[in-house]
Amino acid sequence: MTTDFYNLLLTDCALALILLGLFLYVSRVARGVRGIGSWGVGHFLYSLGAAMLDGTAQQLERAGSETATVVVAALGGMLACAGLAVLTGSIIKFVQQRPLTRIEWALVPAFAALSLLAWLAGDAIDGQGAAMSLAELAMLGVMFWQFRQLDVPPLRVPARLVMLGGAVIAYLYGRDLLQALTGQYGPNDAWINVDLSTWYLINFCMLMLTSFRAAESLRQTAMLDPLTGTLNRRGLFARLDPELEKLTRDSHLAVIALDLDHFKRVNDRYGHDIGDLVLQKLSDTIRAQTREHDVFARTGGEEFVIVVTGPEARNAQHLAERIRTALATMRLDAPAPPVRITASLGVALSNRQVPLSMLMRGADEALYTAKRAGRDCVVTHTL
Repeated sequence: MTTDFYNLLLTDCALALILLGLFLYVSRVARGVRGIGSWGVGHFLYSLGAAMLDGTAQQLERAGSETATVVVAALGGMLACAGLAVLTGSIIKFVQQRPLTRIEWALVPAFAALSLLAWLAGDAIDGQGAAMSLAELAMLGVMFWQFRQLDVPPLRVPARLVMLGGAVIAYLYGRDLLQALTGQYGPNDAWINVDLSTWYLINFCMLMLTSFRAAESLRQTAMLDPLTGTLNRRGLFARLDPELEKLTRDSHLAVIALDLDHFKRVNDRYGHDIGDLVLQKLSDTIRAQTREHDVFARTGGEEFVIVVTGPEARNAQHLAERIRTALATMRLDAPAPPVRITASLGVALSNRQVPLSMLMRGADEALYTAKRAGRDCVVTHTL
């Protein structure tokens, strides 16, 4: 191993440390995007461990320091395997955008056990090289399996570049594993630049994917009402736009407009905190009555809209009545006061092709009729 090769490994560790800081910064800025901070941690641990195994341990072996070689190789192999385990977990968290399960957390001790088994076998460099190569191939297998799911723009292109880079690294480490098992493990000056360059391509693509994920998260947040978690008016139309023309053509749309009765009295008597609890409980109650394909949005202070889609749209009046009954019996959880809530609902439906805007106006007119009729009732207008 040349001095230039060893210096290249040390430079790689320094760059991995810089990337660690960058990934941690990005994870803090891109709140809500899981896995990117742990990716930086895993990459740094892996780079440090690989440099110790492929660099420092090799230097010590050439200097005749047998004990130090075993210790450094074992520590390097352990760090590299642990880093690869963290990388594997971060891939799952990033693609799935969820916490790891207990089984997935078990990857960390499982990968570390590979290095421990190599240390117990007594073969310092070859054994740890085999353990690291095997862990890397396992991590790449998970990467291929997970990243194939990122198949929508703009995630598709950087995800496919990650998979391409992973294929290159899989070839390199598959060969390393074969050499380690035959007692011929050692760093190869010919491919080290390919390996490091490919890793930085993968890291660049991960930053791209994070920016796309963060932008999507912000876009989704802009379409949600922060108090109730329902869609706002912008989110309502964004949700309907992709299939609105077909639903309108098939007459598979109905609109329910809902307004709480005398909600100002609730705020005046109990305060706005209780009023917020009422709106949250109302949203939960309505969601429990609607189907997944129905579109539910908060369009004003105590005003809500449900757009019923599909063939069930013709039964929107029955859905509105179920919602009215559920709200009339709704109670806040203790220790909140026993607030009684009623709502007026207007339903607009049609047996012919009618634009959504006309249905929205029809539902509003039916709602005003319900309020004039004494509130706590459902009025239907057929267009």
